[in-house]
Amino acid sequence: MFNAWIIRIFLIVIFIIFGYNLVFIISTKTKNNQKKNNDSLNELSKRKTIAPKIGIITLNIFIVVCCLYIFFYNYFIAFIPRLSYLLFAEPIQVIGFVFAISGNITLNFSYRELGIYWEYPIDGKKKKQKLVKTGIYSKIRHPIYLSFYLICGGMILILLDIILLILCIIGSIGLYLQALEEEKELNAYFGKDYEEYMKDTGRFFAKIKK
Repeated sequence: MFNAWIIRIFLIVIFIIFGYNLVFIISTKTKNNQKKNNDSLNELSKRKTIAPKIGIITLNIFIVVCCLYIFFYNYFIAFIPRLSYLLFAEPIQVIGFVFAISGNITLNFSYRELGIYWEYPIDGKKKKQKLVKTGIYSKIRHPIYLSFYLICGGMILILLDIILLILCIIGSIGLYLQALEEEKELNAYFGKDYEEYMKDTGRFFAKIKK
């Protein structure tokens, strides 16, 4: 494994980029809330299940714990069991860093492409919708969720933390259920247009066309 300071540098770089994404998302959402095409829309389903919300909240906890590693790394590794890869630990940690950076880049591209049509999945608000099929959304239906899978998977490979692995599994299941729920709502709203879109795209990964 890399020493504590190298791990901290990995985490600091990841969270600087992630922090930039958060600032961009919050500032963009604030501007978008003032625009007319963000008027409330009642046609979308109001039925919500608890599992997706638990998953998303769990991933938020996951991100906070990873951030705390920057300041309390030595305490965490003293008490939390590690995943052991022996001689392969350092290459795996480098791969994890690449995954986390890739996830942050995917996150930024995804939000930029959605623009005013993005909404936070657990804030209970529904806005006027447009089926975005450009950019990364021309290949993948849920690139934002893919970005969190990449970031969280990368963090696990960097920190080799069993507790984080458990949180990630719970959160990933929640994101998957959230994706299914959103697809049902969007299918009900857009109808045949969304059905055709689903045929041409993958849920989290681009389809390999024959």
